[in-house]
Amino acid sequence: MSASYQGMLALLRELVGSPDLEALLTAALEGALRLIPGAQAGSALLWQGNTYRFVAMQGHNIPLPSYPLSLEDELRWYGASLEDALLARPRMVQVRPELSGLSLQDQKTLHRIYWSLNIPIPLLGKVEAWLCLDRLEATPFPPDAMPLAQELGSSLGVVLQALKERQNTQARLEREERLAHVLGVLATFREAELLWQTLPHLLLEILGGERAVALRRVGEELRVCATVNWEGALGLSVPRGKGVSWTALEQRRVQMVRMDDPRLHLNIAINPSEYGAFVPIQDAHGEGFGVVVAYSKHPFEPDDVAVLESFGRGVGQVLARLEAQAAQARELSRLQTLTHIGQRLTRAETTEELLQHIVQEALEQTKASTSLVSLYRPNDDVLEVVAAAGYAAERAAGTRHARGTGLAWQVLEQRSTLYLPDVSLETSAVFASGNRAKAAYLGVPLGDPEGHTVGVLSVDTAGAGGSLQPQDRYALEALAKVAGVMLSRLQALEQAYRQAHNYRALVQMSTELEVLDDPQLMAQRALETLLSLTGLHAGGVFRYQPVTLNPPHGYVELQVRAGRSDLHDLFLRLDRLPVRIGEGFMGKALATGQTQQLLDYQTWEGAWPRIKDQGLRTVVTTPLTVQGQPYGALTLASFHHKVVLSEDNISLLESVARRLERAWERVRHLEEMTRTREDALRALGLGLELRDLETKGHTDRVVALSEALGRRLGFEDLEGLRMGAYLHDLGKLAIPDSILLKPGTLTDAEWRIMQSHCDIGFGMLENLGFLSQTARNIVRYHHERIDGSGYPFGLTQDEIPLEARLFAVVDVYDALLQSRPYKAAWSQQDALRELRKQAGYTLDARIVQEFIALVGEQVRTRK
Repeated sequence: MSASYQGMLALLRELVGSPDLEALLTAALEGALRLIPGAQAGSALLWQGNTYRFVAMQGHNIPLPSYPLSLEDELRWYGASLEDALLARPRMVQVRPELSGLSLQDQKTLHRIYWSLNIPIPLLGKVEAWLCLDRLEATPFPPDAMPLAQELGSSLGVVLQALKERQNTQARLEREERLAHVLGVLATFREAELLWQTLPHLLLEILGGERAVALRRVGEELRVCATVNWEGALGLSVPRGKGVSWTALEQRRVQMVRMDDPRLHLNIAINPSEYGAFVPIQDAHGEGFGVVVAYSKHPFEPDDVAVLESFGRGVGQVLARLEAQAAQARELSRLQTLTHIGQRLTRAETTEELLQHIVQEALEQTKASTSLVSLYRPNDDVLEVVAAAGYAAERAAGTRHARGTGLAWQVLEQRSTLYLPDVSLETSAVFASGNRAKAAYLGVPLGDPEGHTVGVLSVDTAGAGGSLQPQDRYALEALAKVAGVMLSRLQALEQAYRQAHNYRALVQMSTELEVLDDPQLMAQRALETLLSLTGLHAGGVFRYQPVTLNPPHGYVELQVRAGRSDLHDLFLRLDRLPVRIGEGFMGKALATGQTQQLLDYQTWEGAWPRIKDQGLRTVVTTPLTVQGQPYGALTLASFHHKVVLSEDNISLLESVARRLERAWERVRHLEEMTRTREDALRALGLGLELRDLETKGHTDRVVALSEALGRRLGFEDLEGLRMGAYLHDLGKLAIPDSILLKPGTLTDAEWRIMQSHCDIGFGMLENLGFLSQTARNIVRYHHERIDGSGYPFGLTQDEIPLEARLFAVVDVYDALLQSRPYKAAWSQQDALRELRKQAGYTLDARIVQEFIALVGEQVRTRK
């Protein structure tokens, strides 16, 4: 093997380790100048995009040219066809400088070149690079230069392909790593707006490049919302069907184009020789959100398409999630705003007050400086500002605007929300202050329940400047929903006010009836509500008391009365009236179950002189039925002058009567349940008392004393005290008779079993939901003592619940008074003396003091 071919093999081994194409061609040029006989200078060019770029030059007296050369330039210099070049055929030509493609200045400065040996390096159907070896002497290259050049060109093609494949593999791995990192970053975003602002940066992190923009879909256009190194593009938009961006979005495919592509729409300040990668943003269902575009001086690789499509889908899925969360948050905010606004607006009692609430609420809910309500007046075909708040409110209030004048007309006619970031640009805008200045405007239509637009609610930032945020729109639209419904009843405001007032009063009364458990108080509250709503003077609940069943008759007795104080005596004189079912005024009501009304009792043929003399005039009564039986009647009356009752008043009376009946039935039911439950618990306590050989009456005594002591101490859960007292020794059911009834002293083991009855009883009550914690605490802790000597836990002082400390005093006291197999009964004085002795040691001192006082009062009462 000749030395030249050995040198070529060494060169190729060296070139295989080149880090990139430029380094490879630079080293190849240096090696070629050493190996090819006659070569004295040369250059290397690399294909990039649509042109060749000089990457190396040696032996010449000019700097490396920075300008590109076209394929045509190189083929002219080569002196043969493209087909020859693709076959890697080297060609030696006698140089004509004007065919070099160099600039005129470089042609003049360059040493004279006599011969050039051009070596094409083809790859994948194109000439990827050129080695141009130059001879600066008049004699041509020697004959052996050509086969060496042929071998070098073919070998360089193989090395070049291997390097490119290695580079592509490395680049693909790097892109995939960057994609994985970016997808991880995407998962951290919590706001869609921030994600859109970051998208250009994330795309450049994957691809590289010089600049990038994000275009967000807004209706029928794509709008530039974020940029990197192209601030001038912010706010620009691409209408639907225009440009490569819409092509990428609608075809759901990445588009890679050169920036001189005629399809481009936004090509301002873009170098035509640059390249763009248009990435559609879409979710898993193909929903298009927008496009993000990267720009680079170098073409993007086809392998980038799969990475970019994964990026676009990843962004789309995150945006879909964020927008769903944002929509949920907006809906929640809207509901909260509706609730808040509804609570605020229902306070209004007049038209003016309601309207003023609306405009004030609009200012509070938004960042605006002015708020207006404009109502449409169909008779005059104008919009009238009926309420105003904020900047220039006094000037705006009361103004009337003809059709087409003012922005509110656009909202009314289009029946849709209108937002303008700068109303000073709108010729139809009307400025109440008289000063046309930059301000944001937001108007929403006011509609009635039937879907008719009756006016406009608007806010603006006049006088203050600034913008309005998306949440301002949501808040104003929510306010308009509530306000529109209320304003739709302006023509019948007084009636609507009365209905609302009646409704609130009934709701309040119903709520109070639910918490009251005294029938007298229930009836009193119902009567007060009725009198305040009907305008009648006095009222009462009459209880029917039957005397005979056949024929059915009896009397009604006044149980509860309400009304003007000066009429109380008159109503008291009607406290007991005979009634025959089916006859007379109240008798008919009880027999038919229907309300009876007399406009003027004084002219009624069935009037009783005794009642007539009291000045009774208008009277209305409705029967009351409880648990299917006649209970009595709810009666309202006026004295001395008549009162005309509307159908609404009658309906109101009957509605209150039904509410009162349900409340009474509920109270009766609860009383029966409580009585049944307490009887059952008392029976259980008595059974325990018999099994434990307790002195007869122990259960009833400790229940009565516990309740009395609890009431004296202001303890709230008296029912819990009673229940706990009944059940305090429930756990003894599980104690064997051999221990429970043992006459002698218990062994240590037996005593531990006896002590367990507290925890056993507590466990037995665990699933009884109706028992309060008070009752459970008494069962578990009534044997604890404040010095820690008690059981089962040895608690001290306030560690022991108050109810257990209270019951312990009662239990000890009653036990001292009664005889047991192991002791005689103590006298009351000795028992009280023992309690004083234990006060502060084993028993709570304050409770002992109050208990002794209670016993003293009971003794004095019996005497």
